[in-house]
Amino acid sequence: MLFLPRSRANGHAEGTDMGYGHAVVAGGSIAGMAAAQALASTFDTVTLLERDDYPHPGDAPRRGVPQARHTHVLLEGGQLALEQLFPGLDDDLRQAGAHWVGQPEHLLMLNARGWCTRFPAQNHFYSLSRELLDHLVCQRLIANSKVKTIGGCTVTGLLPDATGVRGVRVTHADGSAEELEADLVVDATGRNTHIPQWLKQLGYPAPAETRIDASLAYASRRYRIPGDFDADWTALYLLAQPPEHHRMGALFPLEGNRWIVSLGGAGGGRHRPPTDEAGFLEFARSLRSPVIYDAIRQAEPLSEISGYQRTANCRRHYEKLRRWPQRLIVLGDAACAFNPIYGQGMTVAAQTAFALHHALRDSSPNQPRFARDIQRMVARGGDAAWLIATGEDLRYPTTTGASAGPVTKLTHRWLDRVTSAANRDPVVNAAFFAVTGLLAKPASLFRPAVAWRALRFGQPTQTSIPASPTTSPASH
Repeated sequence: MLFLPRSRANGHAEGTDMGYGHAVVAGGSIAGMAAAQALASTFDTVTLLERDDYPHPGDAPRRGVPQARHTHVLLEGGQLALEQLFPGLDDDLRQAGAHWVGQPEHLLMLNARGWCTRFPAQNHFYSLSRELLDHLVCQRLIANSKVKTIGGCTVTGLLPDATGVRGVRVTHADGSAEELEADLVVDATGRNTHIPQWLKQLGYPAPAETRIDASLAYASRRYRIPGDFDADWTALYLLAQPPEHHRMGALFPLEGNRWIVSLGGAGGGRHRPPTDEAGFLEFARSLRSPVIYDAIRQAEPLSEISGYQRTANCRRHYEKLRRWPQRLIVLGDAACAFNPIYGQGMTVAAQTAFALHHALRDSSPNQPRFARDIQRMVARGGDAAWLIATGEDLRYPTTTGASAGPVTKLTHRWLDRVTSAANRDPVVNAAFFAVTGLLAKPASLFRPAVAWRALRFGQPTQTSIPASPTTSPASH
């Protein structure tokens, strides 16, 4: 994982014009766009291929982004990486109305250990619609003269050569097909990637997969913020408390004076949030606090209620294959997909792309081991987010794919103490949010300055419920 310090937020990925030839990126997601921008710093030309019409106008959720109608946050680690790749993007986001939410100062949060004290913010995240982020990143990308985008096309296979991959097969919307030669191919097509099957067709082994599934489902709806609404918070986050409580909810602000509300539950069955209006509101009222329900019960809905259930953590271990084709890289959800409830995917993709940019400055993609080394870097880049997401999902007794062994249970006990201390102590709080924001590694929670405070303050905290959405249990 490339953790970018805040002091580098105004830097950028300057082009080096090394002239490595032509690169192809399959997939126009955040992962694909960030990768294309990274490649453009050293390749002569980069072609981005996307199944949807592209560029997308950005005025509605894009069909090719299955979670586009649900809550999205860009963690601070992702914001720093994207600003390095696309200088000026941060100004674009603020001018377009994206909300820069300070945590915990502006975030009313009930975690498994109680209410979090609203200390002055030392960490932040962007709360915004997915279509706004996609649109602004895409506008920055297409302004790059080295990048060509082609929409309405499907990559149907890889072109092999004696040592690896030399391009891709493409089918266009009109039914025509072509072979597109490339000096490097990057697959960023997401969870539905065909790379495992295509590797077998080329004579390479398919990767082993690790799949950990908490059977979490969620449903989301957008609302207009009432004109008379007055509260001392900007966003709400009510977490589950496994194994007793499986339900959670989030209310985050969007550009255009809107909220997006996502309700979720792990384990399926009665914990799956309904997509009808009465059921959605009743589910909101059933959470550990009624604060979200109180906020939205009189708010004007602006969308239908959309459900989503494909939330398993899935890791394809390309980095462990003994043989790997030259000139092929797999990144983003195609390599490692996280339970979306933790909001990590876009940040990991952005950080990985920035790490790719640095790798291209230091070594040539023409080197035989370049693609293999990058694939191992991609795996390392997802380690922290994977540990956080799967560690939390293993708290649910209904989770499949793995179980919480002695080490995991011991880790859970320590994290419970850290979380409890973070609710009460500003030093632990800042360290905790730095980890969840992918600015610091999980091991930083074991540093002496954090550990002794966790031991001192890490006791269960009061879990009283605020009387109304305009009040908070604690403020700084």
